[in-house]
Amino acid sequence: MGRNRIIKICCVVGFVLAEIYMVFVVLGPIKPGLPGRMIIQKEMIPPIEGAVPGAPPPLGTRVMQVGVAAVFFGPFGACVGLGVGLLIEGARRKIVTLLSAFHPRK
Repeated sequence: MGRNRIIKICCVVGFVLAEIYMVFVVLGPIKPGLPGRMIIQKEMIPPIEGAVPGAPPPLGTRVMQVGVAAVFFGPFGACVGLGVGLLIEGARRKIVTLLSAFHPRK
């Protein structure tokens, strides 16, 4: 992997964890919230034929939601992993430098 193994590992782990989190967010149950304020009254919205209120969305819609969310969650998770990896690598180098300063060469 090269010299910056920790950074690469953290970046990949961040990507994978973000994708796992995305699956839980997108496929999790949706609880109805409080009614919000709308510009148009609820009665003025035309009903959609074949759609029952509270019915789960079709499988195609769920697949599209997972695909679109994966495009955003994965790279941002990798960026977070990159930041964490850089912090860990910087701390490791600082500790190595401090330890070598207290142990003079022979």
